[in-house]
Amino acid sequence: MQRAIPIMFIAMSLIPAGDSAGKILTSGMGVAPVFVAWSRFAIGALMVLPFLPRGTWGLMRDWRLWLRAATLAAGITCIQTALQTEAIANVFAAFFIGPMVSYLLAALFLRERITLLRSALILLGFFGVLLVVRPGMGGGTGGPGLLFAVAAG
Repeated sequence: MQRAIPIMFIAMSLIPAGDSAGKILTSGMGVAPVFVAWSRFAIGALMVLPFLPRGTWGLMRDWRLWLRAATLAAGITCIQTALQTEAIANVFAAFFIGPMVSYLLAALFLRERITLLRSALILLGFFGVLLVVRPGMGGGTGGPGLLFAVAAG
């Protein structure tokens, strides 16, 4: 447990670092967002490859694994596309619509109960994100790139 905390801290710190690097590459250097997103996955796969157990390769025949990977890659591509034209704060505020969508989809497909307490907590979490991230504080209301962030969420 003592080793897991710093590993988790480093891993979670790499996510916004990767997004910031992607913003620099896409908006400042003209690199395509699709290339940035898929490069992140290729590098990650190469880093994990040596640690895979032998029986793992059989999982590659499961179509659900490929669907999940493609969905995740499409989400990261949408975020990188949004970061190409929008501020990081605005992109992450729009992206955090995801928990609300998950909550509604869980109620629809998994028959989870929608309760007043759960709904209030979801809204409180979203307002907390808005409080911390403070999107649009620079005077701009955002542009069409934010639709990609909402799609990623």
